[in-house]
Amino acid sequence: MIDALGRIGPAASSILLEAGFWILASLLVAGLFHEFIDTDRVQALMRRRRGAALAAALGLGALLPICSCGVVPLAVGFYVGGMSVAVVMTFAAATPIINPAAVLLSYALLGPQLTIAYLLFGLTVPLLCGVLAERFGDPRFNAVAEGLRPCGCCGAGEGTAAAALPPIGARVVRALRWGLLDLGPTLGLYLGVGVLLAASVMAFVPSAWITHYLGGTSPLLALVLVALFGAVIYVCAVGHIPLVATLLSAGASPGVAIVFLVTGAVTNLPELLALHKVIGRRTVVVYVTTMVLSSIAAGWLVDLWLLPGYRSPLEPLRSLQWGDIAQRVTPIVPAPLALFGALTMAVLIAWGMGRWLVQRLPGAQRAAA
Repeated sequence: MIDALGRIGPAASSILLEAGFWILASLLVAGLFHEFIDTDRVQALMRRRRGAALAAALGLGALLPICSCGVVPLAVGFYVGGMSVAVVMTFAAATPIINPAAVLLSYALLGPQLTIAYLLFGLTVPLLCGVLAERFGDPRFNAVAEGLRPCGCCGAGEGTAAAALPPIGARVVRALRWGLLDLGPTLGLYLGVGVLLAASVMAFVPSAWITHYLGGTSPLLALVLVALFGAVIYVCAVGHIPLVATLLSAGASPGVAIVFLVTGAVTNLPELLALHKVIGRRTVVVYVTTMVLSSIAAGWLVDLWLLPGYRSPLEPLRSLQWGDIAQRVTPIVPAPLALFGALTMAVLIAWGMGRWLVQRLPGAQRAAA
């Protein structure tokens, strides 16, 4: 117990070091989107070209090398900017699953057959998640999102004439202020809680647990347990492919590998807690349920029909060659920038949590009333 408690801090720090820079960058991009994109025009365009909007969200998500935590500010920015829930959730699902580096590394370590299954699943299920989340999710805009929407005084989304807008520099400053000072602490509260919960799971769950069930003798039980485990821990698409390759070479089934590749990358507690405050709890439940059940179904199909006799193709020399290519196309965040991103996110998390506590003090509640 004491050892596990001592591992929570390092686990949380490692998550922030890995994701902090990308979350910060996404906050800044979300601010620019909020300031410069005409909300009414975006909504009108998507009503006319719904299929194209979904395809664009899927394509953009598949190209961006951002983790599931880093995608949250962008998804919220798109949602506040007028994009539909289907587009937002398609983007939020596709971005962590598939990116060029993950595909190359998968080809190197898992082989072409499993990579094709991984790619097909990663490009189809996000669309299913997005459409079902919009169809069966919460139809009402959440209060947090309403508070972040452009108002009449901003000039954003109002179709204001270019001559009446502030200078471009002032608008950029306003965009960055919104991304960091408005959206940052709001999401920081829920990201912080999620990071602590994910770190606790990583600290208390025995390290041999996932190894045991990835190679478990009960195929369906292994699929279900790994799907649930992957849904709560934090991993990135590229970082856990070598782990999956090692487990496959030790006898794990390819279906279980598919489940862990997808649920581990696309669903985790920090992302889910942040999104549910913006798009609604029911929408997130539909999203997670669709992702988990579809990943289990895909793993079952891979095991029984598509790759029943799969054997790990790991060849050291060939894998090193393709692995080197994957490393070249993977954006490397310099250590100082990673530390800066982690510290900045820690400040935003503390800010959001402190603001939440202050708002619940008796005096603050009376003043609000």
